[in-house]
Amino acid sequence: MMVNMTKITKNPKKPPSKSDAKADDAAGEGSEGAPNELSLFKPHPRGADDFDPLDLGNRPEDYEQEDLDLPALDHLGEDDEVNPRTWFHPDGLTREDVDRQDDALSMLQMGKPATVFLSTGPVTYMRLANPLTKDGFKDDAGRDAEKKERLRLTQEIDTPVKLIGPANEHAVDEVTSAVYARAPIFAPVLQAMRESAHLSLWRGANYFHFRPTIIVSGPGMGKTTLVHLLAEATGLPMIYLDGSTMMTTVDLMGGDAVFRSSRPSAIVQGLIQHEVGNPLVVFDEIDKLADMSLGARDKPAEALLPFLEPQTAGRVREHFLQVDLDLQFLNWLLLANDIDKVPKTVRDRCKVIQIPPLTPEDLAAMAEAEVRRRHLEPELVGELIRACARGQIKSLRKLSKALDAAEATLRRPLLH
Repeated sequence: MMVNMTKITKNPKKPPSKSDAKADDAAGEGSEGAPNELSLFKPHPRGADDFDPLDLGNRPEDYEQEDLDLPALDHLGEDDEVNPRTWFHPDGLTREDVDRQDDALSMLQMGKPATVFLSTGPVTYMRLANPLTKDGFKDDAGRDAEKKERLRLTQEIDTPVKLIGPANEHAVDEVTSAVYARAPIFAPVLQAMRESAHLSLWRGANYFHFRPTIIVSGPGMGKTTLVHLLAEATGLPMIYLDGSTMMTTVDLMGGDAVFRSSRPSAIVQGLIQHEVGNPLVVFDEIDKLADMSLGARDKPAEALLPFLEPQTAGRVREHFLQVDLDLQFLNWLLLANDIDKVPKTVRDRCKVIQIPPLTPEDLAAMAEAEVRRRHLEPELVGELIRACARGQIKSLRKLSKALDAAEATLRRPLLH
């Protein structure tokens, strides 16, 4: 059975008015007028002259999706060749769902995500590349092992991937609040991320997407912990890059077959592994990135520029596969200790948020909250507070080690 796949919904959601935002603020307050946890993350009212210039990077048409409607299941009767109500699928799909999904994926085009409405709910798919064949690259380039690897990846990159994550404003709020409860010092980051994700939803997305963000703080303040909490809360996979150990930019762009270091990029490998087109891409220690390869650029972090610019992220060249990839839905989080060592061209394309150093009072409050969350002995709170006041604990990293040691002692079995 063929499906009508011509219905296109443009910009189904619109930004709220100022009156809507005020009503939301009022709804976020408790019965006695005190703000509750969610009210800490209400978006600022936006008028015609009140916007962040970075919000203009992604255009509304970037989020347009083709809605592929399904007919109702009830029209199928007893005489049909296959009764979808008796069809078994590990994901709970009916036979009709599988047919509609296959039809939709066969018509999917690069740069045009499509939402398929199944009996289990809507699912959004995208193509990372244009349909490829084994002749899509030069067979005579590289060694035999490399040719086999390129052929394998070429075939796998041809499979459509999903766009996932919190798909409405309430779900984004829940995620933001859950992460804030564990990492309150990163409230500015979470607020900016929440507003950007809401804006993507208002423009038509039904998945989690926010603009590239640079988080700057001193070492040991929990930036890496934050990104793991975000991945857990959003359900998005994470592609992790460590600038302190990278000696080339191959993990970003892939290595061309003419070079000895030829290999696929970590990004394309992560996209294939997770089958998700909007993972969290965490670039840790971006300020320590070096490039020791022949002919390397003076500022290797500028290799990120095609990924961060919406107009170019839709077609980024992967040098190992020699294909253009649609990477416009990646969620970039760049972590740095020294913002001055990040090229200005990179900073200009990101939301930059600096986290101030922690005070002993900040550390003491977090110690108390973690003791309660881990169900440790209450007496431990006083000891940790005194250690913070004396300067023995100056970072979240040291606080976490102290808490881990206390938890390990509590869990240690008693010998009789």
